[in-house]
Amino acid sequence: MTADDRTPGPVWPTVASLPGAVLALDLGGTQIRAAVALADGTLRHRTAVRTPSSDGPDAVVGACIRALEDVRRSFEATPTGANGRLIGIGISSPGPVDPFRGVVVDPPNLGPDFRDVPLAAHIDGALGLPVALDRDTQVAAMGEGVFGAARGARDFVYVTVSTGIGGAIVADGRLLRGPDGGAGELGHLLVDRSGPACGCGGVGHLEAIASGSAIARAGRAAAASGESALLARLVAAEGPGFGAPHVAAAEDAGDPAASRIMDDARDAFASSCIAIVDVFNPELIVVGGSLARGQGERWLGPARDAVSRRAFRLAARRVRVVPSQLGDDVGLLGAIVLVGSRAGG
Repeated sequence: MTADDRTPGPVWPTVASLPGAVLALDLGGTQIRAAVALADGTLRHRTAVRTPSSDGPDAVVGACIRALEDVRRSFEATPTGANGRLIGIGISSPGPVDPFRGVVVDPPNLGPDFRDVPLAAHIDGALGLPVALDRDTQVAAMGEGVFGAARGARDFVYVTVSTGIGGAIVADGRLLRGPDGGAGELGHLLVDRSGPACGCGGVGHLEAIASGSAIARAGRAAAASGESALLARLVAAEGPGFGAPHVAAAEDAGDPAASRIMDDARDAFASSCIAIVDVFNPELIVVGGSLARGQGERWLGPARDAVSRRAFRLAARRVRVVPSQLGDDVGLLGAIVLVGSRAGG
């Protein structure tokens, strides 16, 4: 069957027909963001607070509830809110999660005690609205599929390149989840069997080479070994705040060690894109995340070139590697699609 032979139909739930607005929550390792998401992709009554991950799971859950309550009060105080209605809550959470039970299983950046937290049940109990929860990259793919770079695409892969690397796979208009809801962990593609250790316990994974945390770690190592005097000065000046943007800035200043680190990261990402194209044959690879966004074409260009030269010819001819369009709002906008999909909209 070819793409042209498939029965036409909506790729995602028709969110425009939903009978109300959604409370959207984007839980991140450093920030909790909430808003009212309307069916046309408009966000209202935004709020953002620091994620109190060092204070334990109860503090994080409480901060999520308060953020949603604040947004709800603001919405209900408006004429739209007084006459309209909220139909549910959509939550974008760091993975791994159990989306079927609404449980956040074992996230790396929410503190050591944040394990098997039934976040959906806690929030449902506090706000009295049905709750849909999914992994942040899955929710992002929904947002890009309806409102962003993948509008109209039935087969695409979303990759986010930030502090870590994650992904989501859409095949024939459906998210690929796997039996446990964990499919799409593209940051753990193997790209170098003799590469550095990954936080998951593996070796040479994409996240261990091309993520923001990996680039920062490599920059610190180059500074400590004496390989780069510029990186050493940056590490000393920035302290704990030293990160991938400083390595990128050192590359721009002509530092050879920084250039090597950034080239390794871009090459690892490009190699992973080849694997993604060969395995999934997508129409698009949509690339989001703060690191990729900051690098722009410097990051995407080598991936496009590698795919065109080294991926299977038929799949390479079709695929486009494109930047995401929704930026930091991708999780909030994806939340309304998540609620619509659970409601059968």
